[in-house]
Amino acid sequence: MKKCFASHRRNKGESSLFILHILQAISKKRLGQKIFLRSLVVFLIALLSIITQAHGKETHPPDAERMFLFADHAFALGEYDTAISEFARFLYFYPDDSRKEEALYKTGMSHFRQGRFGKAAEVFDQVIQQYEYTDYAIESAFMGAEIDQRLDDYNAAYYRLNALTHERFGPETRDRALFQIGWLFLEIRDHASAGRAFNAISDSRKSIYRADAIGSRLEDLASIPTKSPVAAGVLSIFPGGGYLYTGRYQDALISFVFIAAGAGAAYESFDNDLNILGSIAALVTAGFYSGSAYGSIGAAHKYNTRTYDDFIDNLKQNTPVSTLRPAFGLIPQQNAVYLTLDVSF
Repeated sequence: MKKCFASHRRNKGESSLFILHILQAISKKRLGQKIFLRSLVVFLIALLSIITQAHGKETHPPDAERMFLFADHAFALGEYDTAISEFARFLYFYPDDSRKEEALYKTGMSHFRQGRFGKAAEVFDQVIQQYEYTDYAIESAFMGAEIDQRLDDYNAAYYRLNALTHERFGPETRDRALFQIGWLFLEIRDHASAGRAFNAISDSRKSIYRADAIGSRLEDLASIPTKSPVAAGVLSIFPGGGYLYTGRYQDALISFVFIAAGAGAAYESFDNDLNILGSIAALVTAGFYSGSAYGSIGAAHKYNTRTYDDFIDNLKQNTPVSTLRPAFGLIPQQNAVYLTLDVSF
């Protein structure tokens, strides 16, 4: 430090002496006009150098604490694109900071809440690979299953959740995974497997998840009204009969009127030796007749889907939100903890 200061003083003294010589030369008129202009340029450069040396400072990125707090603040306000870029800056400047895992997790959550599920899944997988059994890694696994479910990849969602039921995870994590596996099976209408998943939840937490109440309600599925697609197809032999069976009365009336009218037109055409017109009317009527039968079978499937969905929706409405959206466990923060509530069904 002393050496640098002495060097700075020596350079400053030499520059000052040089400037003094120039001014003396100018005052005595020993230099010509061209020499004077050149000397003036040198003088200005030397002056600028002195000012720069006296006031110049080395720039540094913001400290880790302020940078992380700013990114976290943007995340809390829902400014997710800003949070993503600021967490990326934080990870670039401080790749070994103890909050790296949290920064990665919140980056994934920011992508998730912006609907960028593919990118979110990549970040969550990165957290899982790097940290494996930590709280944020477990949360990332649950979020990956949520993304798979939203993308209708139920096999992948089941694989992720089933991995969390392994004994290497705590009982809280296993029960939570079983609870979500149960709802996953309900989404694909496998209520038998759903019941087994709910029943596998540990006895100490069944009351928390209301597993017994949900299981007993699932027994009522056998009594909800359904329509047989086979019966709908058979009843369609009578025009509109299949639609009438499935409760679609307007479609039944339209089907009956059009088929009856087409059959009547075909009969009248053949009876009057208008064979071409009769053939056209018969083909149109036959097409409408077969379409009515096919539509009746589809209507039976839709009826069953609607009644099942209504039952599941009613089950959800009678299940407390705190159970449908179980806490993702305690997520440690510096000087604080908080609960995340991000999974929805």
